[in-house]
Parts: sequence; structure tokens; C-alpha cells
Amino acid sequence: MRVNALDTDMTLGDLAAVMPGRPDGIALPKCAEAGQVRQLSLWLDAFEAAHGIAAGATRIIGIATETAASLFGLGGYAQAGPRLWGLMWGAEDLSASIGASESRVGDLLHSPFRLARDLCLTGAAAAGVVAIDTVYVDIDNLAGLERETREARRDGFGAKAVIHPKHVAVVNAAFTPSEAELDWARRVVAAFAAAPDAGTLRMDGRML
Repeated sequence: MRVNALDTDMTLGDLAAVMPGRPDGIALPKCAEAGQVRQLSLWLDAFEAAHGIAAGATRIIGIATETAASLFGLGGYAQAGPRLWGLMWGAEDLSASIGASESRVGDLLHSPFRLARDLCLTGAAAAGVVAIDTVYVDIDNLAGLERETREARRDGFGAKAVIHPKHVAVVNAAFTPSEAELDWARRVVAAFAAAPDAGTLRMDGRML
């Protein structure tokens, strides 16, 4: 469930409305830094106790690039606590925050938005949580969605947000390993298992 941002003073009311439904997680928009995740975590502690939900069961996704200031907090989410499941980046609200007239031309992101994407990816990796790629806003362009999703997976994102039901199958397919990828992975595992003391190996002319 997506709640309103902490600076709206509506977050607690949102939680009071949705927590009886036992959501799997809460998406926190305009998340500025790890302290906001910790604040939300404290409120979730109370709501879980009040509704008989197992402590810590409700996870958090921080939408962490929607303001200019939030980009400077992306290196600190290792201190956000165990509820944090993932960090997501977004371009639309960031455009308004920095005064940009557009975030991309076609599928090519402009420089400030590539920076936000890359910082989200590396910040999530540093925190040990899932990096979530932003939504694809050209709803009917499924070929563009597939291309962008495969690029996100290639770069290290573990998930992609969607804004329309028709996007779900495309994203799931793009994140599903192919038989060739599975075969390669099994061979890599087997090669290192056969040489457990090796730091590097050569396979198919490539260094592992």
C-alpha cells in the first residue's frame, strides 16, 4: 500500500486505515533518508501490535529519489533497519523538484535522471535491499517497456514498478532467466565447485 509522504501529516491516518487489512508492505513516497524509514518502522511496530500482526511482518519500500535533497541520502539506507525491503527511484516528482521540463527524450534519460537511477541502484546494493526500477509511462509501448526492463535487469535492478496491468506479464518475462542464462550459471557454479581454492577461473575464453 502506498501512503502519503511524511511531510503531509497524513501518513498516520493512512496507516490507521490500511493496517487492519494486513498489507505485505508500505510504499513511502518522497522518502528523504533512512531516518524516515525508521520513523515509519516505529509506527508499524505499534499498528502490528494493535492488530495482532507478527512483529516486523510489514515491509517498507522507500521511493527515494523524488526530491533533490533525497539524492544525498541514498548512501545511508544501511541504517534504515530490517523492515526496509527495497528502494525505488522515480523521475516525475524529481522533475518538479529540480525544475526540469522533461526527464527523457524517447527512452533516453537526461543526465540528472540517470544520476538518480544509478544512485538508487548503488544505494540499494550498499544497504543490501532490492533496487526497484521506475515505472514506464508510455503505457501502450510494450516493446519499449520490455527493452527498458531488460536494461534494468542487466544493470542490477531486482524489480520494476508498473502502472498498468498489461505491464505485469512483460516485466515478469523480462526478469525470468532464459535457459541459456540458467545453463551458464550452472556451469559457473560447477566450475568453482571443482576448483574451490581458485580465486579466478577461465571458461569459454572468459575470466570468472
